[in-house]
Amino acid sequence: MERVALTAEMRTPGKGGARQARMAEKVPAVLYGRTVEPLAVVVDRKELEKAVKTKAGMNVMVDLTIAGGDSGLALIRDYQADPFKRRFIHIDFQAITLSDKLEVEVPIVFTGASVGVKEGGVVEQLRRTVHVRALPTAIPESIEVDITELNIGDSIHAEQLTLPEGVEFSSATNYTIVAIVPPAKEEVAAVAVPLEGEAAAAPAEGAAAGAAPAEGEAKPAEAKPAEGKKEQKA
Repeated sequence: MERVALTAEMRTPGKGGARQARMAEKVPAVLYGRTVEPLAVVVDRKELEKAVKTKAGMNVMVDLTIAGGDSGLALIRDYQADPFKRRFIHIDFQAITLSDKLEVEVPIVFTGASVGVKEGGVVEQLRRTVHVRALPTAIPESIEVDITELNIGDSIHAEQLTLPEGVEFSSATNYTIVAIVPPAKEEVAAVAVPLEGEAAAAPAEGAAAGAAPAEGEAKPAEAKPAEGKKEQKA
């Protein structure tokens, strides 16, 4: 597991202190844990962003030194980020020791080319991370899942994963990690075509009058004046 050094400074608790920290390009944070009292601190924004760009990502182990105070190991347990600028606006550090087992979320990485995908199937990734429990030094950067042998209709569940030594699942739930599903069928609009020897459909209501009668069909009779009556002249 990656391990980086980071320096923090004490700050005044509350919104005022947090606002001043952000104006000074620092990130307000809180440090808490089983062995320490909660502390309001700040860390340099650029140094924090650099720290989480390792392969471990947010699971990086931090050697946190508080200026004028104590130092120790910590993990980033939670954070808030600006939705537009994508910058940290608050961090929660948890003080840890190397002898404490921790529950963390580890990303999943798929390897191999699935047999089912080659036949037209689609990879359906149902979980992007798994929750595991391990000592800080045993926490993996990721969990690899080989999907090479998966055919269409096959899937891999949590219990089928091979975890690194010293790592265990934090719960017994056997959830599905990935599945190979059939490709979606495209619907084709059907056009009605009369069968051979079948009469075509009658013309729609409102069709133009005066259409020629079919072969062999009698023409409609013309109206004649009634017998014994003379036509009136205009």
